[in-house]
Amino acid sequence: MTDFRKMYDKEMLYDFDLEGKNITVTIEKVTGGELVGSDGRKTKKPFLHFRGKSKKLALNITNGRIIASLYGNHVEDWVGKQITLFPTTTQFGRDTVGCIRVRPKVPHAKTAPRQEAEPAPASEPASEPASEPEVIPESDAEVAAFDDSGEESF
Repeated sequence: MTDFRKMYDKEMLYDFDLEGKNITVTIEKVTGGELVGSDGRKTKKPFLHFRGKSKKLALNITNGRIIASLYGNHVEDWVGKQITLFPTTTQFGRDTVGCIRVRPKVPHAKTAPRQEAEPAPASEPASEPASEPEVIPESDAEVAAFDDSGEESF
């Protein structure tokens, strides 16, 4: 069923766009911009753009600190990195409102289990281990949460 809020022409990502799911995305670029609140007040924010997605995320300080704890304070270092977004709620004044948060851990890559290599013959030296360890998702749910396929979901 279609949420009516998705039918408006919005360039920003909202909690309802995630459809109640964890979504792992790859940061394509980070730009600076300005938001105008309903009261007309302007605030400067970083905006995250994601590979294969048309909507961008206005980065609040909470999510910014989480990403910085994962990848450092320099936004240039975030490009190409993955984060997992999830919908939740927060207090905004007296109201409880929907919001998007970033999971405070680096997502696992979507990979298949590695097959064991044949041992090298005794006369040849063993090959060096791969410099990057292969990451295998911890659970089927983690694999299902991965949505960086390039298909438009928001």
